[in-house]
Amino acid sequence: MKRRVVGFVSVLALAIAAPIGAATAADLAAKVPYSPPPAPSYYNWTGFYVGANFGGGYATATVSGSSVFNVPGVGAFPSTFAGSYGASGYLGGGQIGANYQFTPHWVIGVEADIDGSNINGLSTVCSTNAVGCSGVTTKLNDFGTVRGRLGYAGDNLLLYATAGWAWAQSSNSSGLSCVSVAALCPGTSDTFTGGSASFSTTATNGWAAGAGLEYAFARNWAIRAEYLHIQFNGVGQTFASTGTDTGLPFALATSSSATLNIDMARFGLNFLFH
Repeated sequence: MKRRVVGFVSVLALAIAAPIGAATAADLAAKVPYSPPPAPSYYNWTGFYVGANFGGGYATATVSGSSVFNVPGVGAFPSTFAGSYGASGYLGGGQIGANYQFTPHWVIGVEADIDGSNINGLSTVCSTNAVGCSGVTTKLNDFGTVRGRLGYAGDNLLLYATAGWAWAQSSNSSGLSCVSVAALCPGTSDTFTGGSASFSTTATNGWAAGAGLEYAFARNWAIRAEYLHIQFNGVGQTFASTGTDTGLPFALATSSSATLNIDMARFGLNFLFH
């Protein structure tokens, strides 16, 4: 009889403990906070950077203007001229900038660069009244830009568009040739000799726009490829030359205006400060 009572009490205790244990486990589960899965990680483009670039470019220019060819004792011969030319060469330099990544995918920034250039070409323009022709060699020595950037980042890859202000500095050299004009130029071709020539170019300011991509292959290093178009409108230039031709002194004064377009492809390497 005693054994039956003990057994009954044990069964009753287990029956009571089971729901209590289940309730306790449910309470514990309810008290454990929910941990969402970690958000995907993106490369952080925010910060300053410095870098170097190299590449090549092609330029086209259209030129028009007027000139006065003066031979003392003979007369002054005004004329107009127009022409175009192409130029090509290599370039290289450096850049500095800053980015701000304001969402996981969008990046804004600003960049300034300066490059030296060997882009050069020869143009030949002749006056309308056949007083003479001028062969002008133009070389783009250096240029720079200050641009804004807007990009879309996909982890380590950044695609961006860019636009802003541009400047350039160029040098010129010229050779003059005279074609048959009455008594001034005997024969069909005669090169002016002696004398001197001088150029003066107004400040060259324009705009730049393009696009590119950057790939961060390490925490602080990124490579890039970029296309950029630079345009300068109304580039003014004056040219003065004096000399002699078949014993006759002459003076030539020329003023012109040009539109210059430069298209370039550049590759670069940046160090990013995070």
